[in-house]
Amino acid sequence: MIGAIRILLVLASVAISTPSHAHDALPIALSLDQTGPSDYSLRARFPPAIPEMMRPQLDVAAPCKTVGRKAAIIQVRCPGERPPSAVTLAWPGAAGNAPVLLRVSYANGQSATLVSPPGAGRLELPGRQTRASVFAGYFSAGLDHIFGGADHLLFLVCLVLIARRPKRIAWTVTGFTLGHALTISLATLGLLLVDSGVVEVLIALSIVFVAAEVARGPGNSMSWRMPVLVAALFGLLHGLGFAGALREIGLPTGEVPLSLTAFNLGIEAGQLIFVVGLVLAAALARVLVGRFFSQPATRWQQPGLAAWPIGIVASLWFFERLHSL
Repeated sequence: MIGAIRILLVLASVAISTPSHAHDALPIALSLDQTGPSDYSLRARFPPAIPEMMRPQLDVAAPCKTVGRKAAIIQVRCPGERPPSAVTLAWPGAAGNAPVLLRVSYANGQSATLVSPPGAGRLELPGRQTRASVFAGYFSAGLDHIFGGADHLLFLVCLVLIARRPKRIAWTVTGFTLGHALTISLATLGLLLVDSGVVEVLIALSIVFVAAEVARGPGNSMSWRMPVLVAALFGLLHGLGFAGALREIGLPTGEVPLSLTAFNLGIEAGQLIFVVGLVLAAALARVLVGRFFSQPATRWQQPGLAAWPIGIVASLWFFERLHSL
């Protein structure tokens, strides 16, 4: 029975580590620009993770009408010089986990940005954008991105397996947080420019490194002696990956500090939820095994069991991303 549990744990680790889920939470970027008193141009840019057959059909709400389509550009006309009230998305199947970003630009120079959760079918055009709506939108985008980035989550799994004790886990995750919050801010503001393809390759390599440390077990390496420092250093790298998503979303003019803070807080909230869930799941598993099996929990509770599939999948990501450079 214990052998069966081990097999199930390995299969579960492989299932949540499938390469198709790595970094597929880049947003669907829509832009609506006023080109005349009654005319608008709606453009769409889809992330590579969404194949063409799974992309939604875009339209505008009545009384505005679509008067022309050319590639990813839709020409819109509205009666009475009234702006469109909403943009609609008709999904052909599963919506996926990509958030939807809508930027609106009017002829009088006014603009607004709307960030919507994945799977949105209707985007109401924002009127007067408030600070609260900006904060909520970018917080949600950060939350969506952390849960949509399997590579970042698997790195967190390895950090938890190295830190082990609750207090040590808290400090280690805090180090990771401080590291990536710094580089998210610097890169998004244009103060730190790094090739995003190279960053993705190095992120995959960082997961291979920590997974190998977990598989080897406790020792005298820096990862085991000073996990907070190692987490902070790798956090600097992962922050560049988060910044790539935020650059895709863009920052609203006049609300850069607020939106940047909200995005960071969204990522941290997602990390906290994920890590607390891991710790609770491990505690529950320990109780259940101790209650229903005669062997003590230490017989099957081996961190290396999860490290191997995580390391293998991260290695596949590494070579796949390296090939795409």
